[in-house]
Amino acid sequence: MTKKKHTKNIDYYLQLPWQFEFTKQPDNKYSVRVVGLSCYSGGDSIEEATKEIQEALKFYLESCLEDNLPIPEPQDIVNANGRISVRTSKAIHLKLIEKSQTEGVSVSHLVNDAIVKMYG
Repeated sequence: MTKKKHTKNIDYYLQLPWQFEFTKQPDNKYSVRVVGLSCYSGGDSIEEATKEIQEALKFYLESCLEDNLPIPEPQDIVNANGRISVRTSKAIHLKLIEKSQTEGVSVSHLVNDAIVKMYG
């Protein structure tokens, strides 16, 4: 079985809307990864980590092209409209209603806050 040869070049891949996920470490440094790729880096600051991940991404993409490895393109987030629908048990829904009433916010606001706390 032969691998399909890339028809796109490094410039094409570098201009794609890659998403970077930063994590602050206990030593106050930052680790960063490219969402959807096995590409990681880090730095002493957000700025340094951003510079390092951009260099790492270029090296990663060049290596994939050179070795004719597949490069998954980033997910298109243009169609995101900010709405999600979640099914849960009646018991959990009731707890959410009670908690939202206690805090004086809507259930949507409460759920959104929980998502932000968990995933930033």
